[in-house]
Amino acid sequence: MSQHTSSDPSRPAFNREAARSTRQALGMRAEDVASTMLSAYGVQVTPLTVLSWESGDQSPGERELTALAGVLWCSVGDLMGALSTVHQHRLARGVSTFDMALRLGLSPAEYEEMERGGHWRLTERQAELLAEALALPLRAYLDVTGLGAELSDLLSRAVTNRWQPYVQPVCKLLDLPRARVSGILHHLHSEYQDMVGTVDWGGGTISMEPGEEGRAFQARLVDLFCARLDD
Repeated sequence: MSQHTSSDPSRPAFNREAARSTRQALGMRAEDVASTMLSAYGVQVTPLTVLSWESGDQSPGERELTALAGVLWCSVGDLMGALSTVHQHRLARGVSTFDMALRLGLSPAEYEEMERGGHWRLTERQAELLAEALALPLRAYLDVTGLGAELSDLLSRAVTNRWQPYVQPVCKLLDLPRARVSGILHHLHSEYQDMVGTVDWGGGTISMEPGEEGRAFQARLVDLFCARLDD
């Protein structure tokens, strides 16, 4: 799946192959797309711009992407590829910041500030409403609830020490089945210990000082845990 990632955070991830194949399946030329975006949505772009999106040289902004999806008779999410941030999930589902703020009992300015900065200050109920409205996966849910830091700490302790004592805390934190969590922690622990080497100290496993590879692994623990949970 080809996805153009812009250095501009205001521009969503764009699946250029999906855009090109959808346009071609509809029998539309780049000229047709550009003219319909203008006439139907008031968004002015050139045919060359449409082709540059499809080649990956440029990517559309939020307003352009919404218009493009309308012209191609598909959802915005169909043109976005993999979703990661709350902003991307909201955009993919076609929910406005105003509607999302209204659902959470916030002002649009408050909501936009949190979404833009990624620093969420929500009650437990607000976080649940946001997750339900956007069908957020675990990784994004951890961000909006603020549980990501706590999970990261538990996972770091599990891979650097004995992993068994941390199964129950992780299960309790995320309301997950014990068997699933046990398997993931066991594998993460084994992978980390293979990287750094260990010593046996009084019947327990103690990790040696991690190198660059080990530190990078620890920094990715939450992402790795979420990915393994989805496997």
